[in-house]
Amino acid sequence: MEIEKIIEEKINKKLIELRLKNSLEILEKLNLNNNVKYALKNMLLRRLNGEKDFYKISIEEEKKPKSVIAFSGGVDSTTSLIIAKQIFNVKAVSCYSKYIITDDMKKNIKSLAKHLKVDLEFIDIDLEDVYKKVVEGRFHPCGRCHKIIEESVLNYAKKVKVEFVIFGDLLAFGYLSLYKIDNNIFRFNLPSFFALTKDEEREILKNNKIFIKSSYGCPLLKVYHKYNRGYKFSIQRILREVRGRVISEEEGFKNIVELIENLED
Repeated sequence: MEIEKIIEEKINKKLIELRLKNSLEILEKLNLNNNVKYALKNMLLRRLNGEKDFYKISIEEEKKPKSVIAFSGGVDSTTSLIIAKQIFNVKAVSCYSKYIITDDMKKNIKSLAKHLKVDLEFIDIDLEDVYKKVVEGRFHPCGRCHKIIEESVLNYAKKVKVEFVIFGDLLAFGYLSLYKIDNNIFRFNLPSFFALTKDEEREILKNNKIFIKSSYGCPLLKVYHKYNRGYKFSIQRILREVRGRVISEEEGFKNIVELIENLED
């Protein structure tokens, strides 16, 4: 078992190294703000060197380009915000619907934004039709919900004319981690660009005195499971993260068990 663990760690380390080198290649091909490119390159090189605080490279406030970040208050988006603040003038945007954000969640999002000293704005999104069809068992909610949130954040970014829009995607590696979506805006999937794992994100949060505890899935996903008692697609989503090595097998197993136990309640 000890040998298997050593081999697994070596594989994960090599995979992260390959993904970081891929990000470096992508970075060199993009026509980015020079200050941002220099800072991102240094961060990547520091991470390749194994530095835990690789992201602690800052540029002068007046040289920071404006950006919008999709902020849910979860591990991925909070980690992304901490890193993004080093080189961007960041505005946090949370997409609000009663079907995906409870009052307690909204309060927590506000508290995190205040703790991280970032401006926060909630924008309303319409999930009425999605909710209705989820209850009817027409489809799994994650894909539709993600698309609506993404489009809403992108439209907001265009409206306020920022140069970068940031998302907390863990699996969009390679050219999908940083690319231009129109003539004015770059889409930046920050965790995948830095080849972060969920455990590494939690370590970054811990170092910034932030501890996030949450169950698997949003309230709308729990509605889907309640009315349809199906978990095939949710398990597939968990396993996709395990296969991508952004969460451990142990965490994937824990999430699946939690999901099934909730179905049995």
